[in-house]
Amino acid sequence: MTRRPAFGGALLAALAIVLLNGCTPAVVDGTTEPTPSSTPASTTEPAPSATPGAAPAATCDTVLATEGYAKLADDGLQPLPSPQVFDALAARMVEAGGLACAWGKPNTDLVLTVVEIGITPADEAAWSGALGETGYVLTDQPTPGAYTGPVEPGSGISPVAVLADGTLTFVSAPAFATMLAPTA
Repeated sequence: MTRRPAFGGALLAALAIVLLNGCTPAVVDGTTEPTPSSTPASTTEPAPSATPGAAPAATCDTVLATEGYAKLADDGLQPLPSPQVFDALAARMVEAGGLACAWGKPNTDLVLTVVEIGITPADEAAWSGALGETGYVLTDQPTPGAYTGPVEPGSGISPVAVLADGTLTFVSAPAFATMLAPTA
């Protein structure tokens, strides 16, 4: 019977620990580092960022006015846990730290997506540029400050982005642009 030196076993154990350590998330100051996204990186200009001093951040429970939530309930739309954003402007808003919310009707493809980001007057020019770059045109319809976006091929509906009162809000269904909660 051949005996292996104890040193070899210890070396193998240490190597296994080092290799397995790569399988656990890194922790720095008690928080985990974000994992890389499997989404390909955009080749367009970086999105403008949200700036401190912008309007207070909304939540999915406050981004719409009371009549907006009533319409969601009347239409049978329920909150979705993981909003998917396909519109180029909405994606830039999410990348810059914007709030993304979605409500859907069970067993259908009916979904309302709302993305909102607070901006300061200094950021407004950059976001106005982003609106133009992504095909949005100022129409003030259905509400003042509204930009109408390119027609979404799947639904035939043009989304709306509203730039007003220190926020930029994307709404996938134009009717809900008139039901946004006022910002502070």
